[in-house]
Amino acid sequence: MFFISKLFAFFFGAFSCFALHTLLQVPVVLAAAIVGLAGSFWNFPASYEHHPQAAIYAGAFAGMCSGNYIESWWLLALICVLGASFYTVTRGLFTGFGGRLGAIAFVAVAGGLVVRDFL
Repeated sequence: MFFISKLFAFFFGAFSCFALHTLLQVPVVLAAAIVGLAGSFWNFPASYEHHPQAAIYAGAFAGMCSGNYIESWWLLALICVLGASFYTVTRGLFTGFGGRLGAIAFVAVAGGLVVRDFL
C-alpha cells in the first residue's frame, strides 16, 4: 500500500506539473510551485507521515522536464513508475541530505529516457 500511495502521489505531481507547463504555458518553476503547494494541502493517513507530499513534489520535479524529451504521456507514466519505485526503495536512505527529491526525479527521468532510446 505504501508503494501505491507513492505512485499515485508521484503521478499527480508529474502529470500536473507537465500539463501546466506544456498545455497551459505556465512557467516551469511556477508550475512546480503550484503543484507542490496544492500537494501540501492534500490529506493522507497519518501513518504515511510526510511521504505522499514529498512524492508529489518529487513528481513535480520530474514533470519539469521539457516536452522535447518527453514526447508522450506513456513515457511520462513510465517515469512516474520509476520515480515512485526509486522513492520507495530509498525512503530510508539519504535522510538529512539535501537534494534527495531532485535526485529521485533525475534518476526517474534519465531511466525513462534510456528505456525509450533502447525500445
